[in-house]
Amino acid sequence: MSAQQRLRFAAILNPAAGSDGEQLIADLAAREAVEVRTFTTTAPGDAPDIAYKLAADAEPVDAVVSVGGDGTVFEVVTGLWRAREAGVATPPLLVAPGGTGNSVYRGLWNDASWDAAVDRVTRGQAATRTLDLARIEQNDQIVVLGSGSGLFAQTLLKAAELPGSGRQLLMDAALAAMAELVPYQGRVVVDGTVVHEGGIVETIVGGFRYRGGLLNLVPRSVLDDGLLDITVVTADADMNAFAHAALMGDVYDIPGIRWGRGEHVVVERVDGEPLLYEHDGEVMPRTDPRCALRVIPAALDVVVTPDTPAWFREG
Repeated sequence: MSAQQRLRFAAILNPAAGSDGEQLIADLAAREAVEVRTFTTTAPGDAPDIAYKLAADAEPVDAVVSVGGDGTVFEVVTGLWRAREAGVATPPLLVAPGGTGNSVYRGLWNDASWDAAVDRVTRGQAATRTLDLARIEQNDQIVVLGSGSGLFAQTLLKAAELPGSGRQLLMDAALAAMAELVPYQGRVVVDGTVVHEGGIVETIVGGFRYRGGLLNLVPRSVLDDGLLDITVVTADADMNAFAHAALMGDVYDIPGIRWGRGEHVVVERVDGEPLLYEHDGEVMPRTDPRCALRVIPAALDVVVTPDTPAWFREG
């Protein structure tokens, strides 16, 4: 992205997200030689349609800006991906930290502030990279941030029952979910190889390494390697040690944690009961004992920090 000419952005704003999205857009629009058009969502499901129309616009923008949380990013990416599948050359995606967890933003900009990110974008110092996505075979839904079964999905259900907001709500919900935790009997298969069969507390498929902006749950995942990583928390794992490692260390150092990487991942219950599964922070209907995902390599262009983090390939 060059700063040699006037830059045109289209911002998709979710006003219900956890941060001041209007201020984030104002920070971008205040820079010299920048034009920003803002499109505000009014209900869930608006953002994909807006993003699709922007991608197909006869006057393309330099980037579509997602202004909201990780759920907003998912909806914007859904619209851009639909346009790309239809043969449209889509503009790159710029993610603003407009939510509470902002895990996708962290995965693209590491610890850079929004002000620093805007500075690099408008000075022509940002990079454009490709991002892998995943597709859920059961419903043909794409996955952006990541997905998983068990504990985190139960945490999302608990969060809907508890008061509060933001990261504190997620922490409270996680503690409540852990107090009621019952491992399920399951199997994880990656590219035809069984990674684990037995008691499972949680699986995390990435995608992005972080959940809730803080927990590094798939610490070796690379966003543009054409592969999916999965962390399997078995019933043998010490959950206190796992939680501490997710914040301060490497979860793969904890006994009882399994890890796999491949193009095709299957998570299933072996008792035939419906699997509790989520993706991008939304719990799926609990109707199927299995969930299968396949990677979509180089699915989308994204604007990122020029300092190559470990979760992108070199170059």
